[in-house]
Amino acid sequence: MKDEDILRRKALFSSLLLAYGKLLSKKTLSRMESFYLEDLSLSEIALNENVSRSAIQRAIKDGEKELSHYEEKVGLLKKTCHLSLLLGKIEKEKDDEKRKDLLREAKGVLDYGI
Repeated sequence: MKDEDILRRKALFSSLLLAYGKLLSKKTLSRMESFYLEDLSLSEIALNENVSRSAIQRAIKDGEKELSHYEEKVGLLKKTCHLSLLLGKIEKEKDDEKRKDLLREAKGVLDYGI
């Protein structure tokens, strides 16, 4: 996996962890926070918890699957990114009619549910 892909993956799961982390078990949350937010290696986490590296790797993989499932079902991250993009466009838009259209679109995202 390229460094670029690794960074994208870390950024994605860090964001998903912040959005849905409280839905994970305490142990999985702790391990994923150590890996994604504190940037500890699998070996460091395993050493800290006195478990095998493979146990940590399995927990991280299972947590990633859970977080991906939540995002697939709820779409919070996708909606947040869409709203952020719309707000940036609204901020820059000079034409009042176009701003109103963008505001309606943003309202639609919110009305659909977050």
